[in-house]
Amino acid sequence: MTKQEILLAQKEFLFPAIFNYYSEPLVITSAKDQFVYDIDGNKYLDFFGGIVTVGVGHCNDQVNAKIHAQVDKLQHVSTVFATEPQLELAKRIAGITPNGALTKSFFTNSGTEANEVAILTARLLHRFA
Repeated sequence: MTKQEILLAQKEFLFPAIFNYYSEPLVITSAKDQFVYDIDGNKYLDFFGGIVTVGVGHCNDQVNAKIHAQVDKLQHVSTVFATEPQLELAKRIAGITPNGALTKSFFTNSGTEANEVAILTARLLHRFA
């Protein structure tokens, strides 16, 4: 797609709430480490962090290798089922909590799910206390 086609499609198919960040959006086509590249070939230092981002840089070789290795074995399974990576992470988290007091983990996909589980946990604790 051309830059103009991308911009027109953005206006047609994306919710307009994001448009208040800029008068003309930057059309990003690739990224590596701390840099992003636009459709016109310009290179930018990516200072943007926090909204749907991960602070490891773009296309980090070590992270990509780990992702590829995991995806080759198991791409996605609900947290309802036990998987080795999930249990390894839960054990690691339990091992670093203060005084080893927090030994149970519950993994979620969003802040909303995390909030719902926190409320449910508080209700259960109150109910059985």
